[in-house]
Amino acid sequence: MKAQMLDLFDHKPSFDNFISLSNKMVVDALVNQSNQFVHIIGSQYIGKTHLLKAWIAKANLEHQSTIYLDAENKQYKEDIRQLATYYKLIAIDNIESLNDAQQVELFDLFNSIKLNNRDNKLLTSSRFHLENINNIREDLKTRILSGLNLQLKVPSDEELMEILKIYIAQEGIKLEDNELNYIVTHYTRNIGTLINTIKLIAERAVLENRNITIPLIRQFLNISAPGQ
Repeated sequence: MKAQMLDLFDHKPSFDNFISLSNKMVVDALVNQSNQFVHIIGSQYIGKTHLLKAWIAKANLEHQSTIYLDAENKQYKEDIRQLATYYKLIAIDNIESLNDAQQVELFDLFNSIKLNNRDNKLLTSSRFHLENINNIREDLKTRILSGLNLQLKVPSDEELMEILKIYIAQEGIKLEDNELNYIVTHYTRNIGTLINTIKLIAERAVLENRNITIPLIRQFLNISAPGQ
């Protein structure tokens, strides 16, 4: 049963399973890969990391050499300045988490690509506008801002519901509007968290051979029924 659920609900990030709507311009820019340096700004759980990994996945399908690094992961040992030697497409997520030495390496990577007329492409991301991140070196900010900078938009209420309905339809999840509205109004408006929560609720429903009802949702979210 668990393996079956993994087949149903666990998907590797791709452009096909990212519901863009108001962020279509960002997706189109990454799909077309026309800019050598691109930086994406997006708050947590809005789809930023999904898009970086989708960009890498597309390049892998085209048999290009790639690497994805998350600056929040302190375990990686790569020297950032050397990445252009080994990888055609380079994605570095959450650059605000880079320490000072790693920021110098990223600055040197920009220069290595630019000054040597390399054809590498570099995609970086942060959760906030660079102007609002005090711990990023000014010279690195300048390099990043010289490229294409894109911001992921937070969906409106209407777009949020549309995205969730598209996701539910794609996954074949039987979730009626009343139950969906209950999740949104009683939990969070964060799209990534909502999608993950709906997936987990659907998994529980499959395991327990139940329909997705408000009592099941309350139980999952640990919400007391009215009057309790």
